[in-house]
Amino acid sequence: MKKYSWISYVSAGIPIVLIGLLFAVSKITNESVVKSIFYTLSMGAPLSIVLSIIALTKRNEKNGIAFVGLLSAILLTGAVLYVLALGFGMGET
Repeated sequence: MKKYSWISYVSAGIPIVLIGLLFAVSKITNESVVKSIFYTLSMGAPLSIVLSIIALTKRNEKNGIAFVGLLSAILLTGAVLYVLALGFGMGET
C-alpha cells in the first residue's frame, strides 16, 4: 500500500515556506537579515529538489505531494535567479 512519507512532506514544505520568505524580503530593511534569507533560499531550493527526486523514485510512496514540491522548488529556483539577475543589474536597459 502506497502512502506519503516525511520526505514528501518536507520536499513540499520547504519551498512553500521559502516562497513566503522571498516575499517577506521586500519589507525587511536590515541588510544582514536580507543576505541571510537569500543564503537560505539558495540552499533550500536545491535541497528541496533533491528531496523531491528521492521521494519520486521511491517505489512504495505516492507521488502527488513530492511532485508539488518539485514544481514549487523549480518555481522558487527561477524566482531566486530572477531576483539575483535584477540585483546584478541585468534587467536594466
